[in-house]
Amino acid sequence: MTGPIDALAQRTEWTALEVLLRYLKAEGAEVVFGIPGGLLHPFFAAVDADPELRLVIARHEEGAAFMADGYARVSRRLAVCAATGGPGATNLVTGVACAFADGVPLLVITGQVATPDHGRGALQETGREGIDIVEMFRPITKYTAMVTSAASLARHLRRALRLALTGRQGPVHLNVPLDLWREPVREGWFEPDTYRPRTTAFDRAAVQQAAEALLDARYPALLAGSGVYSGSAEGQLMALAELLPARVATSPRGKGSFPEDHPLSLGVLGFAGHAQARETMLGDTVDVLLTAGSSLNETTTYHWSPSLRAGKLLLQIDIDPDRVGRNYPVDIPLVGDVQTILTELLYHLHRAIRSGRTPSSRWGTEPALVRGHERFRSPALRVSDAVPITPQRWRHELEEVLPPGAVIVSDTGGHTLFNLHDLCLRKGQSFVLNLGFASMGHGVCAPIGAALAEPSRPVIAIVGDACFTMNGMELVTAVEYGIPVIWIVENNYMHGITFHGSKLLTPERPLECVRARRQLDIAGIARAMGLAVWVVDRPGQLGDAVCEAIRAQGPALIDVRVDPGVPPPLEDRALSIAGQHGSPRE
Repeated sequence: MTGPIDALAQRTEWTALEVLLRYLKAEGAEVVFGIPGGLLHPFFAAVDADPELRLVIARHEEGAAFMADGYARVSRRLAVCAATGGPGATNLVTGVACAFADGVPLLVITGQVATPDHGRGALQETGREGIDIVEMFRPITKYTAMVTSAASLARHLRRALRLALTGRQGPVHLNVPLDLWREPVREGWFEPDTYRPRTTAFDRAAVQQAAEALLDARYPALLAGSGVYSGSAEGQLMALAELLPARVATSPRGKGSFPEDHPLSLGVLGFAGHAQARETMLGDTVDVLLTAGSSLNETTTYHWSPSLRAGKLLLQIDIDPDRVGRNYPVDIPLVGDVQTILTELLYHLHRAIRSGRTPSSRWGTEPALVRGHERFRSPALRVSDAVPITPQRWRHELEEVLPPGAVIVSDTGGHTLFNLHDLCLRKGQSFVLNLGFASMGHGVCAPIGAALAEPSRPVIAIVGDACFTMNGMELVTAVEYGIPVIWIVENNYMHGITFHGSKLLTPERPLECVRARRQLDIAGIARAMGLAVWVVDRPGQLGDAVCEAIRAQGPALIDVRVDPGVPPPLEDRALSIAGQHGSPRE
């Protein structure tokens, strides 16, 4: 039986709009996030009428871009966001920049005035003669173009999709004039595999060399970046760690790609990281360090501390050659897909072991890593009965009730540091953090996309009260579409990271201006929006609230009113800002 797509494939004359929608569905797109407007009306009307696509209308175009970003991060597939011309397009910019900084594949579609009106100053025109939206997107996309004819749309689209989904992934942008959508075009069909190659090639000799180095290592260590999760390589990473054995740390964005309760886990290295990770990775015991999917940026390396490299053989896996050797000289570069290279490494190691070789790792003779509350910086605050509740205590309560497949989406701020340090993630749980661009408000919107991408997994967002006020109206979007996200708002009535950071940087005059002059009733706002709401201000309440919110299976908010006097673990970040580079806090 011939389906709708097969029937289209037999045609030679389509409209430009039909071409675009068919390519989107062939790439597995199921949801479009955006806000309709006149200059993109044909596109939105067609998506709204298509039974194979779901249109989610955001409250602000930045929110739509953040939702698409969350969808792509969790699904590990292409996501789509769209906006009309003029302010609709410019409002997308921060969300697209966030995706570009972290290598997230988005297709961004914006409207444009009809071609006969170009250059005449039409309403919301954003062409090269004035406000050039194509050039605005150039620094923050892998490809940006105005489609100048209906016949060229498919060529632009295939190039955009190829760039979005191959190599280091990222957003791409097409600006389409209003009059082109309905124009007929004669177009031959290209299956996705015929216009974008699979990036599974690798240097076999380099992988063999890396396998030998790991076999000979007496104290091997692995550093997992966010590329391990986006490349679906968590299983291969664990198999490699256990085979050698090797101790494993994650970058802040890589948190969750290796279970933090595993006997080999060192926790997070860098920004708000753990002492065991810092002491091991920056110490002189490790002799071979393999990094996987990590660019070794500032937040992972304590502002590029030379101690991370000193005395070690460095092996770096990354799909982008430009990130290999960018910040540290690399002994064995491994360019390619992280899952493919780790699989090949395991193959060579198993073959060597079957032939009689034995890994030289001596970690098994060393004392076991510290577990329990003592592995954290402030163990007493994790069990404190103080009222109001400490940030550490409620995260300990949260980790006790988190379901095995939970997705945690963290916004950016002081709460991020507590999330990185004090929330222990176990096998099967995922962590989403936009730390490349560090956009506040992302954690309010991205979990909506994440929940649509993985409807069978509980999605819990942890945001600060300042982040909530930036994009909080998107909770109405979740209510309108019945999307079951649980927002936990850490409410300390301030921009916490800024205030506490200022106390370290300028103790004589901290920034009192970022403390709220009026305490905001976030629970009341959420209740008015139609969410189920809980208020937590003392120990013992958080776990029950989360469990009840999960059972409710709808949008929910937990207003956690914490002690504002407890500072996040930000000393290392303060040292970097103060110019004390490469000197992690002891």
